[in-house]
Amino acid sequence: MRILLSVLFVFASASLRAQAPANSTFSLSPGDVTEAAIDNPGRARLQVTLTPKKSAELFTFTDLNLNKQVKIVVCDKVRSEPFVRERMAGPQMEIFVSSPEDALATVKALLSSRLPFEELYQWTNSSGIHYSDKPPVPASAQRRPAPQGTNVLNKSDFKELQGSWTVAKATMMGKDIQDPSIQKSEWKFQDNELILLEPEKGAIRFALEIDAKAEPKAFHLTPIQPAKERSGWILFSREGNNLKIAFHDNLERRPASFSEPELIIGILTPKK
Repeated sequence: MRILLSVLFVFASASLRAQAPANSTFSLSPGDVTEAAIDNPGRARLQVTLTPKKSAELFTFTDLNLNKQVKIVVCDKVRSEPFVRERMAGPQMEIFVSSPEDALATVKALLSSRLPFEELYQWTNSSGIHYSDKPPVPASAQRRPAPQGTNVLNKSDFKELQGSWTVAKATMMGKDIQDPSIQKSEWKFQDNELILLEPEKGAIRFALEIDAKAEPKAFHLTPIQPAKERSGWILFSREGNNLKIAFHDNLERRPASFSEPELIIGILTPKK
């Protein structure tokens, strides 16, 4: 009887997979990716950066398929069939590859729609070998240069941020974000530094630079420890006792306003 039930269960599972609806498949094609990075420590890993349009599709797809098994198809090839455990906002996405050669072939397939592979920009940093049809943005170009003669810390610029904060609410495109690294994080501002406490990574320390004259106000994060963390801009605004922040996933670029599409919006409250 147990053997029969097992056979029936396997048959039913196979039948359900065969009848899987189209909305349980997320597909990537040439033009959906702006950058790819291959990291080869032990086994090859391929991480791609999705276009804003594809990032929005990924969020909707994972929202609709939460706690379901889905298919990830890249250039008409099924790459993986994972279970969706949380909503994903992009723009970063990891693609399963079997080898460094497989990773490189996938990069060629995804990124050669605008330029021949040989003409793609290529550079290397701590996250691997990067490929893109656009040149890398220099770190200096991502930061607002400090005005001359302002090397002395102006503590009044940091006053609105000071203290320890917890996340009361986090949304993207109007929908709640369930990512524990955001929802369960603690933000501790001390003078011109931020100590970000994440449940998985632990403490991450950043140096702060504030653009207090901008509208809306913004601060720039530069990682101190560990140094491999990303740098980037976050908008902020005090709303009563709360602190409202907004940033692009992975701090990809500086937001122009709180109403900009595809921003992660967080409401921080003082830690009790």
